[in-house]
Amino acid sequence: MPVRLDCWSWRSVRNSAGHARAPPVEARPDEADRQTRDYAKDLRHAALPVHVRDAMGRIELSLEVRFLALCRQPGLDCRIRQDVYYVAERAAMALDLGHLEAAEREIQRMEQVGSMEPRENR
Repeated sequence: MPVRLDCWSWRSVRNSAGHARAPPVEARPDEADRQTRDYAKDLRHAALPVHVRDAMGRIELSLEVRFLALCRQPGLDCRIRQDVYYVAERAAMALDLGHLEAAEREIQRMEQVGSMEPRENR
């Protein structure tokens, strides 16, 4: 069944199975960033040697486990939690860029930030 375009109704646009589908919608900025990041990860996975991919996977897992452990700490101050999120994103960005040493440094920094005592308001 050929695809029929009708300017009056998007319902007339059908996929190969004959089901109506909505017209493509531009992704929100956060979704576009996620799609770009996923695409870059796929390219990186295909281009990097196995030992580098394994090291990146190990660091990524370490980041996730430590991040979740810090976020689950009871009584974690809101400011410290925000700092932990920020530093975790920096570590993830370093991984996305292929900077393994920088990612490991950011993970250590995240743990230091998460273990800080909250400052008293004056």
